[in-house]
Formats: sequence, C-alpha cells, structure tokens
Amino acid sequence: MSVNSGDLEKLLAELISIKTYRRNPEIVNFLKKALKDNGWKNVRESGGNVWGSIGSGGIKIVYDIHSDTIRAGSPAWKTDPFKAVVKSGRIYGRGAVDDKGPLAAAIFAGNFIKPAAGYKVYLLASDREEIDEGYGCRIFIAKEKIKPDYAVISEPSGLKLAVGQRGRTEFYLNAAGIPAHGSTPEKGKNAVYIINEAVNKIKKIKFKRVPPFSNTIVTPTVLSSQGDGINALPSSCGLYLDVRINHKDRAEDIRKKILKTIPPGISVKTGRVCKAWLLKDRVLLKASRQAYKKVFGSAPEPYYWGFCTNGSEYIKYGIPVVGFGPGDPGMAHRDNEMIKFSDVEKAVGFFAVLPEHIGSVK
Repeated sequence: MSVNSGDLEKLLAELISIKTYRRNPEIVNFLKKALKDNGWKNVRESGGNVWGSIGSGGIKIVYDIHSDTIRAGSPAWKTDPFKAVVKSGRIYGRGAVDDKGPLAAAIFAGNFIKPAAGYKVYLLASDREEIDEGYGCRIFIAKEKIKPDYAVISEPSGLKLAVGQRGRTEFYLNAAGIPAHGSTPEKGKNAVYIINEAVNKIKKIKFKRVPPFSNTIVTPTVLSSQGDGINALPSSCGLYLDVRINHKDRAEDIRKKILKTIPPGISVKTGRVCKAWLLKDRVLLKASRQAYKKVFGSAPEPYYWGFCTNGSEYIKYGIPVVGFGPGDPGMAHRDNEMIKFSDVEKAVGFFAVLPEHIGSVK
C-alpha cells in the first residue's frame, strides 16, 4: 500500500482550517466531498454528522471519528489555530490530534479498503462529541436503521490499540443562600461559602484503584451563583463536578458518597452517565491484533484511555468497541496542538486492513 503523502497532508490541512467548535455547514459539505473523493459510497448527512460506506457484506463495522473541536482562544498559540501549519514533520492547529488527524487517516483509508461480500464498513464523521458523547452514534443508528456489529473509535492513542476506556459522569451541586446586602453579610447566608466548604471536603474523597484503570476521580470544574446583584449575597450557588469513573464504580454509589461527604442542605443531581468499557469480544480483539501486527510488525500491548469517547454510547447498544488513532493523547485540548504527520500516514494502513481481518476471523 503506497500512501500519497501530498494528498493526505492536504486533506488534513483543509480539515484543520475549517472551524468546527460550533455548528458549521462548511464542514458538512467538505466531508461529503472528501468521503466521495476517497472511495466511500452512499454518502449521507444528518444533524451535522456525515457518513459513507464500503462493501456489501453482512458484518457491519463503523469507524466513529468526531469532526468537532473545542475552542482555541488562548494567546499562547504561536500560530493561527485554525490555519494548519506544517513544520519539521508536524502539523499544528486546533484539532490536529483531536480528532482531525485520525479523521483524515480514516477518510484516506477508503482508497485502500477492499470492497468485500463479507463485511460493510462505515465511516462516521460524528459531530458534537466534545459536548455530547454519542450524539453521532444515535443519529447514525436511527437513520441507517442498523445496529453495527463492531465499532472502532478513533481518538489519539499514540498508534496503540486501545482495549478499554474510563467513563464520565456529571453531578450538579446546588446550595441555597439567604440574600442580604454585601455590607451586612451577617444578616444573610452566603451560598458561596457553603459550596466552598463542599469543595474542600470533596478534595478528600478517595476511591480505590481498579485495574486496568486508575481510580475514579471527582473534579470541580464550574462554579456559578445566582442573585440580584454583585453587591448582594447570592440566593444560590451551583457547582459542576466532572467525574472520571472506572468500570466497577457506579454513578449512584458515587453520588451517595458525595452526599455523605459534603455539608447538609446541598442538593446533588446526576447528569450524563457515559460508561467505561473493556473489550472482551473475541472476534474484534483477535482481528484488531492481527491487523495491528500486519501493519506495525509486532503484537500490540494493551492500552487504555483515561478520558471518555463516543465508545460509551456503543456500549449502551451492546456493540463491542476497540480504539486506535494517531497522535499523542496528551496534546488534546492543548495550546499549539500538533500531530506527527508520519503517525497519520501509519494509521491509514490499520484502517485499510482491519475490515478484512474482522471478516476472516473464525
């Protein structure tokens, strides 16, 4: 398999140069053309998600790679984050590693995937992953009216085979206060102090490590208050908790532990729950290992993502998931985000050969 480096680099550079931290019709039109130009058939779009397919067989495989990014407003960027810059074999720009490098590799692999009667592989460029994991999966399944047999989530993994992922849970804390003038705080009850006390206690919450993942962690990330003015005690104060959860801890048990830890009188509501997963399906595991060894010449070592991906949604449907992608995951959401172009080239090979290995596993 000979990859045309110039065409692949151009594809990635154009992807990076389209702003996708909000709904943007430009990316939909670009993706529809890019898929068609690189061997993908029956290209469709719905709700900002774009997908196409190759093959006609009964085994359904979906490559899920998100097209959206977070914002990039920091002055620490040394280049325009929405204009790809190529330097010393690296491509810089927002989304270079998360997740447009993986997306470019998967799109380009369409030129090399062999259409076969044994399988049908879909490429789903999913939208809104950064704010709603699984949105693209839900749209795709509803519109195609199929349940894929296997899912490949492509996020940066350092070209390692990801066989598991931590989940994510949200909790919303709210403390009620008693408003009073800022000059006489003793006449009211300051909800900010109540939440501050809760934060200090949350710091002390510990969970046991459950291999192969690290321990569940609870992180306060967003604080907000509501009141009649900046010179008055707020009527309430809210706190958002981002919880990264292993495959053993349950969201409801974590909620109970938080309630026991924080001061009384604070409400705790559960938000989204995105499950952790471990790959146990024999066929997908064996095929992924075979494809990896064929491309890289050695057997893959088990690798586990510490962050959450669209894979959590496929697990809800009972669909086995494996992960793989080019790029250093530590570069995701960083200023001066970049990816080694050679990693993107190598990833094309894995995406190209995996379907035939899935189709041949006995």
